[in-house]
Amino acid sequence: MKRIISTIIKVCMLSILALSMVLPVLAAPINIAGARIHVDQVGYLPQYPKVAVIVAGKGAKEFKVVNTATNEIVYKGNLSAPRIDVSSNDTVRQADFSAVTTPGTYMVTVDGIGCSYNFKIADNVYNIPFIHTLRSFTLARSNTAINDPITGLNNAAGHEKYKTAKVFFTDEVSTAGQILDVSGGWYDAGDYGKYTPTAGVTVANILLAYEAQPEKFNKGQMFFPESLSTVDTASNMPDVLVEMKVELDWMLKMQRPDGGVYLKTSGRYWPELKTKPVEDVQNRYIYGLSTYGTAIFGATNAMAARIYEQYDPQYAATLLTSAQKAFAFLESHPEPIFRVDANQNTGSGPYDKTNENGQRSWLQAIGKEYSNVKMTADADDRIWIAAELFKTTGNATYEQFLQQKYSDILTVKPDAFSWMNTLAFGQWAYLTNKHADETLKIKVKEAFLSYADATVKQIAADGYACSLRSDEYTWASSRIAIAKGNMLVLAYQIEPKIEYLYGAMDQVHYILGRNTNGTSYLTGAGTKTPQNVHNRIHESTGIKVPGQLVGGPNNWPGGDPIQVKAISTSKMPPAKVYFDVSGSYSTNEYAIDYTAPVTYILSYFSRIDDKLTQEDLKLKSEN
Repeated sequence: MKRIISTIIKVCMLSILALSMVLPVLAAPINIAGARIHVDQVGYLPQYPKVAVIVAGKGAKEFKVVNTATNEIVYKGNLSAPRIDVSSNDTVRQADFSAVTTPGTYMVTVDGIGCSYNFKIADNVYNIPFIHTLRSFTLARSNTAINDPITGLNNAAGHEKYKTAKVFFTDEVSTAGQILDVSGGWYDAGDYGKYTPTAGVTVANILLAYEAQPEKFNKGQMFFPESLSTVDTASNMPDVLVEMKVELDWMLKMQRPDGGVYLKTSGRYWPELKTKPVEDVQNRYIYGLSTYGTAIFGATNAMAARIYEQYDPQYAATLLTSAQKAFAFLESHPEPIFRVDANQNTGSGPYDKTNENGQRSWLQAIGKEYSNVKMTADADDRIWIAAELFKTTGNATYEQFLQQKYSDILTVKPDAFSWMNTLAFGQWAYLTNKHADETLKIKVKEAFLSYADATVKQIAADGYACSLRSDEYTWASSRIAIAKGNMLVLAYQIEPKIEYLYGAMDQVHYILGRNTNGTSYLTGAGTKTPQNVHNRIHESTGIKVPGQLVGGPNNWPGGDPIQVKAISTSKMPPAKVYFDVSGSYSTNEYAIDYTAPVTYILSYFSRIDDKLTQEDLKLKSEN
């Protein structure tokens, strides 16, 4: 029997090798390792449910779990009854091997179908991807020379003109041509622009993780490259707070004297995909201003103020003052503002939340369920900043503001948090504030848990246990799925139902390979991962940075030329519209706000492990 299993493993390994050598863009799937048996390619925690999804009809009946080190069959089980997964149109069956708890490396096999990719079972299985996500922010620093021995990334400091950026418009405070230093921070995504709304929610996601479990974050765990400033290593802060301060420092530069916050800074034109930071020498401009972005900025800084107080009280005071200035600006501008000037989007994204698919869908749902609630475009963001300021300062003025103006919106069912929708952030800040009104907290909790319960039902209805509805396979669908998982983790903290944690873990399994494409959407995490990410640093250096979440399947019209051609000439199911091609920016671009929710959820499910080395973090050849 061992000889037979050994032969199966060899055939599967040859298939994996063939996959790594041949990557047709739109080719039909072939029966190779992982093509029809989908698993979390990183692995499973010993005490959690473990399920593989097999694309198969009625013929297959039994599956086996094989220990790849010993070639032994450690478990046999029957496949579940076949069902149709609506979003992929796959006929799927589940292989439940939760009984296997012994640490090791395994694969799932089904006679006549093949085998899965290898995966591990261990209580520290997510530690390395967790650290990779944290390091991905360091390696995306703007205006910074990077020489990283772990990834091999070696970039000169670029974009010096961020130090002399020009304001693009004139109003009562700003003057077109005014010079400001907006250097620092991180590049937002595959381009070299920097945006305050995504910066804010990115930092907030990670500070939320730190605030919940500070013991998961320690000094030295991120292995800062020696090429960075000694400030990074000399600080007494945990590495994560050192890195978040990089972005917070940049955000502070984007605030005007009146408290309003500029929307973004970038060049006038998109640089070619193979352009290094040092080669993009065009002038930099500062564009736009919005009330929603100002509120996100203020909420993030208010949250950060209470966290940094322990390590740097003076810096914490600066953050709090900036948040209070933002709140004052919002009070003096009670109506939503989103300034757009001609030609401001020729080299950067628009970031107008009112035109985003998910926000429109949520507002429509709210309108149907809560007919008496009047929702303005920035109401959720105003709630968030007030809730964070109330939690940080204890000043009852902020609670009065919430109760008098937004008590009805504060208690509606939220959506997964993003730069487009921050209500859940505000609700969480209120729920976890010991000074908040207990009666109102009960209503907020009911709304929050109502969302969690609906998400659990959606997961149960999906053939891959994914939280996405068919209409949610849009821009950043992978981010949406993992953000829903985070909502379930938060729900578990206020109502410890085990199905919340299991549902959250299912979203981790989804992004790490248990999906119709058999692809881990997190770079460097698994066997079949994105190799051609839409990212100028990747394309210009040839270095693959691990720990970056790409957008994933996107069935929404008008994505990018590759995606548009595919969905217009074929009837691809929504969950399959993904292309590992650098030109497919609507499915294969990473962004900081995509990755941050992954950091949150992996930190929650990771074990503290101070034994990792730089060598452990290097990508193996199969990645």
